[in-house]
Amino acid sequence: MTKTNITRRGMLKGGAAMTALGAVGINPRFVRPAHASALASGMTGGPTGFPGAERFQYNESHSEGRAIEAMKKMVAEGRAPAKITMLLTDGAIGQITQPFPSGPSVKEVWEAETGVEIEIVGAPAGDIWKRVLQDVTTQSGAFDIYTHPWNSLGDLVEAGGAMNLNDFVATHQPDWADEERGTPTAQTAELLYKYGGDYYGASLDGDFQTWVYNKGYFEDSAHAQPFQDQYGRVLAPPNTWEESDQISAFFTGRTGLGGSKIYGNGNDMAPFWGLPRFYARLAAQAVPNMYWFDEDGRPNLDTDQAIKAASEYVKSREWAHPDALSWTYAEGYAGIGSGQTPHLTTYTNVTKFVDRMNEDGTPASPAAGQLSAYIPPGVNHDGDLVRRSVIYYNITGTVSSNSANPEAAYLFLQWLSSTRIYSWMTGNPAGYFDPFQKANFSEQFVEDTYHPYMMDTIRETIARSAPTINFAGQTAFDSALDEELQAALTGQKSPEDAMRDAQRKWERVIKRKGEEKMIPAIQASRAAWPTLIDKG
Repeated sequence: MTKTNITRRGMLKGGAAMTALGAVGINPRFVRPAHASALASGMTGGPTGFPGAERFQYNESHSEGRAIEAMKKMVAEGRAPAKITMLLTDGAIGQITQPFPSGPSVKEVWEAETGVEIEIVGAPAGDIWKRVLQDVTTQSGAFDIYTHPWNSLGDLVEAGGAMNLNDFVATHQPDWADEERGTPTAQTAELLYKYGGDYYGASLDGDFQTWVYNKGYFEDSAHAQPFQDQYGRVLAPPNTWEESDQISAFFTGRTGLGGSKIYGNGNDMAPFWGLPRFYARLAAQAVPNMYWFDEDGRPNLDTDQAIKAASEYVKSREWAHPDALSWTYAEGYAGIGSGQTPHLTTYTNVTKFVDRMNEDGTPASPAAGQLSAYIPPGVNHDGDLVRRSVIYYNITGTVSSNSANPEAAYLFLQWLSSTRIYSWMTGNPAGYFDPFQKANFSEQFVEDTYHPYMMDTIRETIARSAPTINFAGQTAFDSALDEELQAALTGQKSPEDAMRDAQRKWERVIKRKGEEKMIPAIQASRAAWPTLIDKG
């Protein structure tokens, strides 16, 4: 693959690498003989020094091993940089730099095996996209690897900031879509790693919106019997959005943990944060999916299905906290943790932070020990139950098109995101990279951190998850829709008017961006939609 833009920084980095390695005669293959002797039989790399470390070790037949061997070859040939620089959301850095459960950190293992330093530059999640755009616009080449929301991938590609990874993927063969260890479905692999049919990103997260609930509330006879008397069915995790709304309505106004008032709908509904709630309702309105656009690339927001989804979403505010329109995920976590809400859909690490014990043995929240989870509710279409969740945000790594070391950057991304290292990293509670690979869900460290009840639920949720928008114009599309939904939530417009106005705004975005470019991207995105249908 041809380097697209050699920067002065890159030239300096490459020269520094050759100088440093040459000066001390380092050959990474033999950097750590003691380390090699501690590996399990047949393994050539990976962590050592703690019980279970062998589960994350590898050899050249594994994705991680292929990345390491290719990196070693580059070092031996004098083609490797001294350092790879990565821009990363600061809340996730700990999972790479902090040892877990003891012994080396992820960063230390890579550096010991290759001799190539990893420099991580942190930025708040809310600022990271601005930092990426700044680097792309100025072509500074300050970073070899960007991390950013998955939703921004299309805009980054269209801005010329992300390198096409097709050649690297073909050469080094990551295990991202491995049938036994990789993504839960083939559609998930399309969703996470490709844009417009080509490889551009490496997923470092599992931001599939997942439902959790307070099982203590559901099993309490003070709630269970009145619910059954009122609705004629057992108080249990809902199968449909209609059942979910009944639960929200039933609990609103009841008394919960510590005498707190319960608000039945625990979901955050602020701009940006509330948007995936609407998308999930909309996606379930048709078999196999209610797509955001029709097959010709025309928005579906003025359809009866979209208006129905918007009307239900607006009505759900009746059972939400009065401040829900300013709630982010943090307030949602606090709501389920305090017992203020009986159920909500949010990021999967809610259980890692809320349902746990502190180091001194005290509960981290009043609801600790009372939570469980269920797969997303849906809509019943004459016996076909379409349950849908969505992916939203999801930290994704891309190789900067201005990197002077694109193959080295790719190799680190492949190693970091492959199923052994990623499973080890995800079990580490020091950050918010979340599980999404099959291998993650059979890993004891991950189960210990996220709880057994989340393992099958997250996997089954992913299999039913639709993509939100990640093609060029994503910010404009989501902002327009958000603005109209907020107008409906605050009573300034009816849901019908809001959806029709959103329809016009989306059509203008497509025209402004160019139909000849937008429609193929919209049509290509359909390959990532789920096909799984349950029976109602």
